[in-house]
Amino acid sequence: MLKNKISASGFVLLTLFNVHYGIANAQPQAESKADTNNEKSGQVQGIAPVKASPFDRCKTPEYSRGIALSGIDGKTVLELGINSAGRVMMAEVSRSSGWRVLDDAVLMALIGCKVYESVEAGKNRVKFTFMWNLEDQPEKRPEVLVDTCIKSEFVSFAKDDEPGRGIVIGVRLNVDGTIDKTNLEWSIAPKLDEESMKLVNSCKFKPGMNNKRNRSSYISLRLLPLRSN
Repeated sequence: MLKNKISASGFVLLTLFNVHYGIANAQPQAESKADTNNEKSGQVQGIAPVKASPFDRCKTPEYSRGIALSGIDGKTVLELGINSAGRVMMAEVSRSSGWRVLDDAVLMALIGCKVYESVEAGKNRVKFTFMWNLEDQPEKRPEVLVDTCIKSEFVSFAKDDEPGRGIVIGVRLNVDGTIDKTNLEWSIAPKLDEESMKLVNSCKFKPGMNNKRNRSSYISLRLLPLRSN
């Protein structure tokens, strides 16, 4: 099973649907958990000095050309473990952007990087949100038709306000909204992963649109275990 965090001793980089990294004109940006109304500020709560962003010193993650063309974006929420010297020694995804390749790009950019000169005692674990924004957004995003999906005794689609990373499944859709491919982006346990894939593959979708025409598109879905299980 793939782990959801990396440390300074090593890391893993996966690719989305076999698309590899390159260069693209897409601009991600840092967001503060302390100031969500000012996404360009990049402030981080609980760290001194609070006016700095981790990406003032670390290399900012970039979209690849292929991934930018796919139209995927989202927010990667991380929990960072920073030592007294201000270096990121642990980074864990607490809420996925919906795409493992984007999440891993942020993890790689931060792990081992010295983001601050020093950290105050007791303030070495913080949350940080990284925004992935594409310059060319689709006119209409794809949508899952939840009522068409089978019911599961083990998992259900997560609501936006429900905490946790959960099981995340990426779906590539054809122009007509049929599923071309599904990919397990983040895992919890084999039984729950299998049940989640089964549920998602049973669903029907509305495809994305550009210029009032259907287009092949991507959508990610987050699922959580049912409490009774």
